[in-house]
Order: sequence, then C-alpha cells, then structure tokens
Amino acid sequence: MTPADIDRVFGRGRLRMVTGEHVEVFREASLPGERRRYTKRFLATAAGDFRHWTEREWRILARLVGHGIGPVPDVVQFDRGAPDRPALVQTYDAGITVDHWATLLPVQRDGALLRHVFEDCAHWWALARHCLIALDAIHELQLVHLDLKADNVCIPFGPADFEPQAPGQLLSPRFEQIALIDFAFSLVSGESLTRALPIARQTDYDYQSPRLLQALDAGSRGDLMPTRQLDWRCDVFSLAAMLRRYLPDPEGPLGGTWTGARQAQARALVRRLLEAHDGERPAQRPHAELIALTTHALADAELADSLARGWTLAIGSEVAGDASPTPITRIALPVSADVLSHPPAIARLDQAEQGRARARRWAWGAAAVSMAAIGAPLLYDAWWAPRERAAAAGRPAMPAALTSAPTTAPTQVLARAPTPPPDVAPTRARDSIVAETAAPTAAQQAASATAVAAPVLAPAPAPAPAPLALPVAAAEPAPEPVAAPVPLLAPAPAVAPVPVKPPNRIAVRAPRAVATASKVKAAATGSAARARARPAARPITTAAATLSERERALAWLTQRGPAPRSAAQPRLSAWAEVALAPAPAAATPAPVASAAVPVAAPAPARAALAPPPPAPKDFAARASELMATDLPRLAQRAERQVQRVMNVAEQPDYAWQDDDIRRAASALRDSLELPLPAAQGAADEARQLHDAARVAFWRRGNAREAFDLQSRAFGANPLDAEVVGSLAFLALKQSPPRAEAARQLALYALGLQDAQHPGGRIEDWTTLAIASALAGRDRDARNAWFVSLALAPQPERQCRAALNAYALHGERLRAPVEAMLFRAHASGRAEGSALCEWPPHWMATGRAR
Repeated sequence: MTPADIDRVFGRGRLRMVTGEHVEVFREASLPGERRRYTKRFLATAAGDFRHWTEREWRILARLVGHGIGPVPDVVQFDRGAPDRPALVQTYDAGITVDHWATLLPVQRDGALLRHVFEDCAHWWALARHCLIALDAIHELQLVHLDLKADNVCIPFGPADFEPQAPGQLLSPRFEQIALIDFAFSLVSGESLTRALPIARQTDYDYQSPRLLQALDAGSRGDLMPTRQLDWRCDVFSLAAMLRRYLPDPEGPLGGTWTGARQAQARALVRRLLEAHDGERPAQRPHAELIALTTHALADAELADSLARGWTLAIGSEVAGDASPTPITRIALPVSADVLSHPPAIARLDQAEQGRARARRWAWGAAAVSMAAIGAPLLYDAWWAPRERAAAAGRPAMPAALTSAPTTAPTQVLARAPTPPPDVAPTRARDSIVAETAAPTAAQQAASATAVAAPVLAPAPAPAPAPLALPVAAAEPAPEPVAAPVPLLAPAPAVAPVPVKPPNRIAVRAPRAVATASKVKAAATGSAARARARPAARPITTAAATLSERERALAWLTQRGPAPRSAAQPRLSAWAEVALAPAPAAATPAPVASAAVPVAAPAPARAALAPPPPAPKDFAARASELMATDLPRLAQRAERQVQRVMNVAEQPDYAWQDDDIRRAASALRDSLELPLPAAQGAADEARQLHDAARVAFWRRGNAREAFDLQSRAFGANPLDAEVVGSLAFLALKQSPPRAEAARQLALYALGLQDAQHPGGRIEDWTTLAIASALAGRDRDARNAWFVSLALAPQPERQCRAALNAYALHGERLRAPVEAMLFRAHASGRAEGSALCEWPPHWMATGRAR
C-alpha cells in the first residue's frame, strides 16, 4: 500500500475519481466526524451529450429510497443545473468499493498475508450472500442494474474511527451495510425508454450478460424493444462473473479457510447463478433459494469465527493487492433521435406477441359481427318500415330527406367501430379484450336504438332548463306522449294491393326491433326525467349539510380546540371561514326564467354558501407575526403535555412500555386547546405552497427557498399539522440550524389535531429530538427519541434517522442517539439489524456509555 492508496480509500480531501470522459465524480472534502459525500455529473463531450443521464440516475435513486430500499446510497441533493453548468447529483459515501477492497487493501492476520479479504472463504461467501440480498431488494421493484461489477458495489468498513496509520488497529468489512451505486443506466419496469443505453461491450472483462449485449446491439440500430424486455437475469450473470474473479486458482494452493470441499461448493454456486441466467424466466425468482444456500455455507463455525474477526492492513509487507482492477464502463456513442423515431425495417415479434396480435384480430372481428347483429333490425326499422306503413295506410312514402336521416345513424355506428390500436399493452389477457370489445354496453345500445327509432316515435318537447342559482322542487314530469303503434302489414281497404318487399331474415325481426325501440325510448324518458329532477333537490341537501358544518365550526371556535378530522369531513381551515362569516338575510326568490318548470319555495339555507371573506394574501408577514407572538405561548402550553409523554418513555424499558407510550401520546391532543386566534385558513393555498416547498428541497436541494415557501404555507393555514411539522423540519436544514424555532414548531405540531396520526407524526417527534439536542436539552432529546422508537412501525427507520442526524449535526447528537440505539438493542426491537447495532460503529470500544 502506498500513501496515495491510503488517501484514495480513507482520505477526506477533495479528490477526482478515475472515470471516463463522459462523467466526472468528485469526493468532496469533509471534516473528521462528517460523512463523506460524492458529487457526480454527466457531461457533454465531442462524442455526444450525456448530461440528461444525471437526472435519470437521481430519479431512480429517489424511487429506491422512497420505497425504503436499504442497499443504495442516501441522496444529499440534486441540482438541475443551468445553461452554463450541467446538473449534478450528490450522495453520501456508501463505503469502499469491492474493487478497492480487492486491489488497494492487502490484509494480514495470525501471520498469514492475503492480497484482499475475499481470499478468505468466509468473506467470499459473505460477499455472495449480501450481494444477492441487495439484488433481491431492487429486483422486487422490477428494476435491473445492468452494470453490476466490483466498482459499483460498496461495503463500508468498521470501526468508523479506524486510523490506517495506527499500528495494530483491526479493520473489517460491514457486509450488512452493502450498497449498490451507479444506477444511471439501470432499467426501470414500465419506463418509457426513449434512448438507447450508452453501454458498450467490455472486451477486457467478461461481466456483461449475453442478453444485455444482444439488446444493446439492437438498440444501436434503433430497436429498443429487446432492451425493454431485459430482466434480473442480466444482474445474476454479472454477479457470477464478479464472484468468479475472487475464487482461488484451482491449480494453486488454498489459504484463508479455503478447503477443497468449500471451493467446490463455491464453484457450484457460480454455476447455479449461470444456470439461472441461461434458463427460461421462471414464475418465481430464485433469489430466496440462492440466499438460503449462502446462509447455509456461512453457518459453518470456522467461517463464522473468521467473519467475526478483524484484519490489520499489510502496509509494510511485500504483498500487494490484486493487480487486475475492474475496468471502467465503456460508453457507446449516443443513438440519434432520427434513428429512434423510425421503427426497424423488419418487425420482430416473438410467439407471445404474435398470439396477442391474433387475439386482437379475433376480438375486433367479434365486435364487428356483434354490432352488425344489433344494428341490422334497427336499420330495417329505419329504412323499410316507414315505407311499408305508408303503403299500408294509402299514404305516399316519406320524402327522401326524412328517410335518409335515420339511415345514417347505424351506418355511422358501424363506420366508427374503433380500429385496433397499433400497440396494445402486452399484459392484457385475450379474454378481457373480447369481453371489452365484443358486446356493446347498455348505454351504447340505448343510444343506437333511440337514434334509429326517432322517426317512428313522436319526439317529446324538451323542457326549458331551470335557473342554476335557484333551487326548484323535485317534481316528476308527466310521461311524454308516445305515438300509437301502427300495424306494419295491415291491408289497405278498397285499394289494390301494393307490392311489398319480399320478406327476408331482417324483415321477420322488424316487430321485435320496434318493441325493443319502444322499451328503450321509455327507459330513456324515465332516465331523463330523473336527471332533470336530481339537480333540483341537490342544493337543498348541500345547504343543510353546510348548516351542520357551520354549527360545528361555531362550537369549535367558542368552546375548545379543533375537532378530530375524519375522512368524510373536510379540513377545518376549509370550512372555518364559512362559520366565521355573518349569516346573511333570507334570500329573495329570483324570477323564474321559464314558466314550464314549477318552482318551489326558496331555500334560505342557500345563503350559507356565500363566498367567505378573502384570507389575507401576505402569508409571509402573517407567519412572522404568529411565530413571534403566538407560537412561544402555544409551544409552552404544549410542552407541559408533551413532557407527560416523555416522562413515560423515560422509565426503564419493559415489554409493555411501548403501549403506555402510545396511549399517552394518543391522549396528548385530547388535553390540549391550541387554536391560533382569528385563524382564517386558506387550506388550498397552504397545500400548494407546501408542495412547492417539498419540490424546492427534495428536487432542487434549496433549503432556504423551501423554508420561505413553507413559512408562507404556515401563514396560510397554521392549523395543518403536516404544514407546521414540515416547517419545523426545514428550520433545522438552515445554515445555521434554527434549533429553538424548530423545537417550538414541533411542540405546536404535536398538539394539533391529525386523525391519521393519533400519537403525533413520527417526523415531528424526530424533529423535536434533534432540535432539543441542538438547543442543549439532552434529556428531552433522549426521551423524544424513545417516543419515536415506540411509535415507529419499523425501528430500523428511526435508527437510520438517528444515524443520519448524528452524521449531519455531529457530537451534540451523540449521547441521545447512543441512548436510543442501546434501548433498541436491549429491547430486541431490531434484532439482527445493521442500522440498530450495538455498540455503534463509531464507538472506539464495545463498552456502552
């Protein structure tokens, strides 16, 4: 090992990593105790513009982190860039890459020198097991990495305060915290891939799946379909190639707990991975079976002991690391948009796609036959029946202008039968397509029958529409007159017989068609009557509901704090303004626009729907006023009740204590009355500002802009617990953190009504813990962490939040975080979790504080 190698692995200064010309990666400078960060951005080169891949990698990482996937790096920020600078994505350090473990860190133990830790059998099996666990997590989301190799797999080291120059210090890989990186060229299921992946064949290292290489070759010609069809088998092949690199030479000596039987077992695992790649895609992924195989191998007592022991770096020895580092990913030239816009000359359909195409043709054929069978009798009734009735009654036939009109209706129905789309979703079953297209709906049948029967049945006059602003009585209109049916084949007396069109299969079905049309017309008439009656009754019901809400709002404002919100009840700020508005005088009935519609007595309750007075638009000034005058008083009142919950959490940990903490937290809001005075909420505007603040922070990484937007949202609606809690969170993200303001906001948020979180939002308890620690209130910080741990459905989530808080804010969070981790360990809440391990990885000794 050289000093340059040590700095490359353990250094904290700014360093540019070895990459290609299309991308640059920098390790940012960091202080001792801070988490290192890496900044990555794709560039525009003479070979092509790769800048858009930066945002794609950030989107994939955000999706993985949002689904709680652990083996991926945490995102610090994303900057969309500007015309004069490319976009960048910044992540926390995920650990030492497997390639660096293998090439830069020779180790020694008990007098034995190894080029890298994976020359030990136990560490090779641990690498295989945890890589499979990581791949299982991302493959569960239908995501394929496609560039899995040793420099894209990271394993942190322990302990965190390891000093490579200090003699005798032990170093060990933390396989439980393994992470995959470089997701820019990954494949996401359901993604509309519009560009070919710029990955070229790597001739120096055979790690790319043959399936991937065939798809890349097709993509270079503009055909992206093979790329979209890639699956997890590509990653399994790459994993097998990586594990095979670190297997001992079958012709050489064995060391590091390797034996002949263990080597054969390891090679059998590699062959099993290759068989999973080469075979057909099974109904169930083989990941669980493969993980079980590796777990069984690591159950050996000798391997488990080797894995638990540490190593010392062989700095002064003559042994050198692996001399064959993993080559960087080769980049192909981007495919032009013109090539991708034209489909390949020859359509490439597999057997499944051809079967789906045949199913679509059969389905549309069945639909056409069904619609023709329905329209045939209606067509007869529209064309021939009027002529026959006119001839039978001794009247001249209807003019051509009248007979031609109904004829066009069924013709247009047949002509408008939808044509098969060019690309139907491949997952749609054949039976569902036939069911959706073969039989028209009842509404379509009624529309077709009414259009055809219009000349036969006497049309009813359309009633005049009622004024929208005036409620009318829900009177049922009288049934509309219908023309009496005329015998179709009645003989004309004293008149010579008129030649009639010879009967055929359509003519004999004419009486049934007329009867069907009459029923459809009657049903349509009744539906129209009910539709006209429905709007008349709706304003009365709405007004009555508004009165009920107004009474509840007045009771809330005069007696106690906000009422619990349920799913059927709108937010308080949305209807509190209606309650505050003075009740207007009884409304005078407006003049009726049409005498054809009976008008009922006007409903005075309609006046309750008058628009409320506009809320103040200077939300920023209102937020500043509330935080300066009202917030300290309300936070002090809430703190007395919050302390009761934290006192319960402070007691020694028992199995039943979590239930006591939850009950105390749920009773918190029942004993608090924290409405802000004269609060006129603007819920919609507050939510819009809240969403804009989230975009500003999580997408653009601008904490200052996000805090300003969230402050305006607080001024618009200070009764929304999520808005208040998010403002407290963003107060900690300022530079420097506004600890006291965040603490007061978190206390106030915990006292607000929120039916979805009866015990308070876990995020607010976390914010309270961090803010209390930064404000020097270590006891409150520790107890708030205890409450969040009891309320969290997944303890690992709170352990991750605590570790991130310690990494971000430093030693002021150390004591409370260690107390929470010890409680999680002692109570067995997160047994076997790497995030909740005890002692923490940063402690120099295993002794708890």
